[in-house]
Amino acid sequence: MSAAEIAQAVHRSPTTPGCYIWKDEAGEILYVGKAVNLRARLRNYLRPEAYKTELLMERARNLEWITTETSREALILEANLVKKYQPRFNVRLKDDKRYPYLCLSTSEMYPQIYITRSVRDDGNAYFGPYTDVGATRNTLALIHKIFPIRKVRQTLPLARPRRPCMNFHIGRCLGPCQGNVPVEEYAKLIEQIKLFLEGRTEILETLVGKRMEEFSEKMEYEKAAMFRDVLANIRRATERQIVLDPGSGDEDLVALASRDDDGQMVVFEMREGKLIGRKSFPLKGMLNSDPEEIFESFIRDYYLSSTIRPARIHMPQKLKSARELEEALQVNEREVNLTVPKKPHLKSLLNLAQKNAELLLRERLLAARVKDRSRGLEELKEMLGLADVPSVMECYDISHLQGTHTVASGVCFVDGEPSRKDYRHYKIKTVDGIDDPASMEEVISRRLQRLLAEDRALPDLILIDGGVTQLDAACRAANALGCNQQIIAIAKQREEIYFPGESTPRHFDPASPGMLILRHMRDEAHRFGITHHRGRRNQAVLRHLIQEIPDIGASRVRALLKHFTETPIEDASEDDLKRVPGIGPVLANKIREFLLAGSARS
Repeated sequence: MSAAEIAQAVHRSPTTPGCYIWKDEAGEILYVGKAVNLRARLRNYLRPEAYKTELLMERARNLEWITTETSREALILEANLVKKYQPRFNVRLKDDKRYPYLCLSTSEMYPQIYITRSVRDDGNAYFGPYTDVGATRNTLALIHKIFPIRKVRQTLPLARPRRPCMNFHIGRCLGPCQGNVPVEEYAKLIEQIKLFLEGRTEILETLVGKRMEEFSEKMEYEKAAMFRDVLANIRRATERQIVLDPGSGDEDLVALASRDDDGQMVVFEMREGKLIGRKSFPLKGMLNSDPEEIFESFIRDYYLSSTIRPARIHMPQKLKSARELEEALQVNEREVNLTVPKKPHLKSLLNLAQKNAELLLRERLLAARVKDRSRGLEELKEMLGLADVPSVMECYDISHLQGTHTVASGVCFVDGEPSRKDYRHYKIKTVDGIDDPASMEEVISRRLQRLLAEDRALPDLILIDGGVTQLDAACRAANALGCNQQIIAIAKQREEIYFPGESTPRHFDPASPGMLILRHMRDEAHRFGITHHRGRRNQAVLRHLIQEIPDIGASRVRALLKHFTETPIEDASEDDLKRVPGIGPVLANKIREFLLAGSARS
């Protein structure tokens, strides 16, 4: 569709609730949205105000919609479509389909509990989703330890009862396979497990305590002892839970941390005033998304698929669609309220959830970076035809300032990470004027000679920032010293890779892990060289300042150099200068006047 055809499709769209789907030229789904009034919502896309919407409309070539009877149905349909197609412009749970649940098979006469990754409408009770498979297994093991529920997967009742297994003999199972427990008695045990999974431990302790007393009064001491042990295990399992607000109901606190396209949502679960657990969910599609859209998407995706919904969900901000979400989350006339907390202890807890989200996001991105780095090094081995994965790599860049002060910068990466202690600057000694290839030949020659003289290992790879002429110069230097060194060059414009002896560059995916490492090395060498140039330029300016302004001594010169490492001192405003320790308003004005006079002279 052209822009005009998209506009016509928008004007033909219905005014009913429903979902709309934007697709690109190849038919890939870019974004799924919902609306109470489809036409009114879609008109906003014709004159986008948000940057993310502009990016979407640059790629959108087709529009579809699905009408629904109510806005609640539209919300549920949107959640299902996002989960199914994972559109790149939607905020979405990362790997949502992989989250485990605990299934309590209440459709059976004697239910059992087990881990599953799919939720079905089959009469069973599902609890989750859980974000950690290990934690889910621990919860299952704890239930099996506390409650004498059956553990063997089999269909009961059996036509011919079997001998009970060891769990029965050690008091870990009531033996329903042999018909040792009435269905009604077993059902009460299942209700207790439900209360445990819902975090309602106070009610559970009361019920178990009453059962223990009932059997004791009937002088059925073995059963009373069993419930005594169950009660003790429940108390041990919950004794570390923090009591924050006695007498309050079920509440969740939801906090967000984001960086670029990645996000982390943390949910603190409070039941009966106790903080019983923390769940954490990685998110994708965060880039250029506002926090309101992110929270709305998470509430929709997580709580619609959750079997346990608290009475209140606290967030750091209000949502325009709060009422609509609350109606969709209502279960059996039990309301769910989306609120911004006002109580001091809830605000404090929400801040703690925020810190948790930031720490978890940092850990996840760090782990992903380590994984990508390992993949990148393996990829470089294949790309470059190396015998082994490169461990030590160096990159060199030639730079000069307005035709003078030609210098080279060399950076070193070890196992794909910068090793800043091994960074070096080089003043070009044998080349007059601007001659980048000759300068590169000098630097590579000096570097390799130094390593050979000190009997140190040569780098596994040398990367040159430049084209074929700079690469040829570097290879001449290596060959003259008899070094059979792997040297390649990366060109800035198209991220092309030049190999020795080849005039035509090779092209690789610039976003691949291996190319990202090479690009990082190139950018770091360039940054390091520019910073060095800026420092030399600032030093030259400060030498003139010392001569012209007597009030500037050695300590103030050091403070100025330390402050202006990232920006040229000539560009500093008077306010910038006053931020330097030891530089007051009068001296800042003198320095600024001197800098302006210098600019006029040049």
